[in-house]
Amino acid sequence: MRMWRLFGASMMALVFWSASCKDASKSSVSAEPTKNPTELTVAFYNVENIFDVFDDPEKNDNDFTPTGKLQWSEDRYKLKLDHIAEAISLIDSELPDVMGLCEIENKKVVEDLISTSVLKEAGYGIVHYESPDERGIDVAFIYKQDEVQIISSKNIKVKLPTPSDKTRDILYVEAKAHGQNIHFFVNHWPSRSGGQSESEPNRLAAAAALKSAMDGVRKSDPDARIISMGDFNDHPDNKSITEVVGANGSEGATYIDLMAPLHSKGIGSYWYKGAWGALDQFILSKSTVGAVSGWMYEEGSVGFLDNDRLMFTDSKGVKRPNRTYVGDDYKAGYSDHLAAKMKLVWK
Repeated sequence: MRMWRLFGASMMALVFWSASCKDASKSSVSAEPTKNPTELTVAFYNVENIFDVFDDPEKNDNDFTPTGKLQWSEDRYKLKLDHIAEAISLIDSELPDVMGLCEIENKKVVEDLISTSVLKEAGYGIVHYESPDERGIDVAFIYKQDEVQIISSKNIKVKLPTPSDKTRDILYVEAKAHGQNIHFFVNHWPSRSGGQSESEPNRLAAAAALKSAMDGVRKSDPDARIISMGDFNDHPDNKSITEVVGANGSEGATYIDLMAPLHSKGIGSYWYKGAWGALDQFILSKSTVGAVSGWMYEEGSVGFLDNDRLMFTDSKGVKRPNRTYVGDDYKAGYSDHLAAKMKLVWK
């Protein structure tokens, strides 16, 4: 059964949902799309460590090699790609129109992913930049080339309080569909390793970088359609979101966190110590939510994918994401996160 956990403005609802590409750089423009969609499915997925099997001497990827401690073989790599492609196919019957990804090693693994039999007919293009992350993982953006045009893109550096520490860049993509520009930011903020409070300054730095970039877009166009998506490694009620980004639910807030109502009800994308948390979020400019024409958020369309095929049920009957590894133990699962989805509609 395919199920999305969704919410509307005032009540909870359950809704059932029965290529080889070139990087886009800041100066590049992709071809004009051949279709004018009237709705766009936007998704984000932390795919939990898609590494190729080759040792990159500039990355800390030794564990993800055939001779590494995780025994990461070609067969395991191909199964991982097939599993992630399957999960993406469950997001929307026609596949997402645009999608952010995180925990991918490089552009090649994204090319391999969109070349799987499940995804290749979508004709996805890729936007990707190498990040300085110490683990060697990046973020990426894929899009249906017949529906979406890339106007520009760039990577936004996140300077952490400790200069020697490195993290993922924020990916900015300016796209166009149906003649209107949409501004996407793909995030994977620093982890909570070492403790939430101890690691919080790193996420505050990422939040400041994102806020500055989004404000810069709004300065040029106060009515800009902005969608920031990602694994923020913080919840919607944490300081990085409510105070730094300013998505705090107040009447005067410029940005709106669509996952805040879900998180407050214990609905999330990540299971940790017996509880769900909404680490994966969509943060939209108010103009995207309250628009009266052009692209606008479809109320009630946001949620996390909850599908039994992607879940593990323990001896107590509790479900949680079915992971690829638990520690060093190979489980042949999908990801430790659930995918997030929302829709834009054209008016």
